[in-house]
Amino acid sequence: MRNHDAAAGPMGLEEAVKLLKRETLPLGRVQSVPLPEALGRTLAERVFATHDQPPFPRSPLDGYAVIGEDTDGAAAESPVTLKVIAEVDAGDVFADTLQPGEAVRIMTGAPVPNGANAVIRQENTDYGEDQVRLYRSVRPWQNYVFQGEDYKEGHLLVRPGACLDASTIAVLASLGLESVTVVQRPRALVISTGSELQHPGEPLKPGRIYDSNLFMLQAQLKDWGVDVAEAICCQDDPALVEDYIRSRQEEVDLIFTTGGVSVGKRDIMHEVFRDLKVEKMIGGLAIKPGSAVLCGKYRGKWLLALSGNPYASFVGLQLLARPILCGLTGNDALKMVYVNAALADSYDKASPLRRFVRAYLQEGLVYLEGHTGGNGDVASGLHINALLDIPAGTKAMEAGSRASVWLL
Repeated sequence: MRNHDAAAGPMGLEEAVKLLKRETLPLGRVQSVPLPEALGRTLAERVFATHDQPPFPRSPLDGYAVIGEDTDGAAAESPVTLKVIAEVDAGDVFADTLQPGEAVRIMTGAPVPNGANAVIRQENTDYGEDQVRLYRSVRPWQNYVFQGEDYKEGHLLVRPGACLDASTIAVLASLGLESVTVVQRPRALVISTGSELQHPGEPLKPGRIYDSNLFMLQAQLKDWGVDVAEAICCQDDPALVEDYIRSRQEEVDLIFTTGGVSVGKRDIMHEVFRDLKVEKMIGGLAIKPGSAVLCGKYRGKWLLALSGNPYASFVGLQLLARPILCGLTGNDALKMVYVNAALADSYDKASPLRRFVRAYLQEGLVYLEGHTGGNGDVASGLHINALLDIPAGTKAMEAGSRASVWLL
C-alpha cells in the first residue's frame, strides 16, 4: 500500500474506513478460557447443541400431570376427581406410565411422566394428595414443554465473532461447557504526547493541564476488549516517542497516540512517522473534529495518531479504531450503528465540513443541550450516547429536523 498523497487533500471517512477494513487481517490467536471468565470475549468457534434442550418433556409450572382428555367438562360447579399416584419434583423421574383416571403431582421443571400430555395448575385444583379435584379442564399438550423445544441436538447456536454476554454464556452453560475458545485480546500501546500534560495526582503547575486523553483511550480500549500493555505520557520530543514505539512494538498489536498531528511547531508525529518509516495510509480526514489524524502501519501493525484535543481524539478513536478492532478480532459488536432521528434542540452552526456533534438519543429524539462544547472541552462529553452526523455544507439545523445519529 503506497502512502496517501497529502496533496490530494483529506480523505473521506467512508474511504478511510474501507481502507482500514481492507488492510486489517484477523489476529488469528485463540485461547480457551473458563466460562466465568468469558464475559465480553469474542467467540472463536462455532458452538453446536450437544443435546436437546430441555432433554425431556418438562412442566412449566407447579400442578398435576394429567391426561388432557380426563379433564373434559371439569368446572368449579362440576369438578373432575383423579387419583394421585405419585409426586415428582425437579430433578426426580417418575418411572411408570400414567393411566387414565390418574394424576401425578408435579413441580416446575420436573419431567412430565410417560402417558401424561398436559399439566393443570395447582391453583385450579383442591391441592389434593391422594385424590385431586380439578375445577377446570386442560387441553392435550397444554402447559407441556416438549423435549428440544428450546433447541435441538446438532443445531448451530452461536457463531464465531459473537461477543459473549450473559445470555450467550447461559446458553453455553446449558450445554455443559466448562470453557470456551475465544479470540485472544489485542494488545495496545497508548502514548499521550504534550509537554503541557501532567499526570493526575500531582500538584498542577502553572501553564499545565492534567492528561485526560491517556485515561480516555485506556478506558475506551479496555471497554472494547483490548489489553492495554502500557499507557505513558511523553513530552513533545519525537526521539522519545520513537524510542517508546521501537521498544514496545513487538509486544503489542496496535499503537495509539494523541497529540502532535496538526501543523504546529510542536506537532511531532509527522516527524515520528517519517523517522520510523511508517507506511502512512491516512494523512487527514474531511471531518470536524478529528480532521488532523495520521494512520499507517509500522512493521505491519497499525499506528493511529489522534488529535490532542480531547473531543477530536474521542471522535477519531470511535470512527477509526472500531473498524480496525472489528477486523482484528471478528467482533461485530464493535461496529458502529447509526439511526435516523429527529433533533429535539436546534443546532445553530453551519457545517462546511462533515461534523460530528455530541448528543444524547432518547426515544427517537436527539438532545444537544449541554453537549455542544469546543473540541478541547471534557465535561460537555458527560452522559452522551451518540454522535450527530451532520453532512458537509449543511446550514443551521432547526429542532425537528431529521438527521443521522451514530450510537456509541
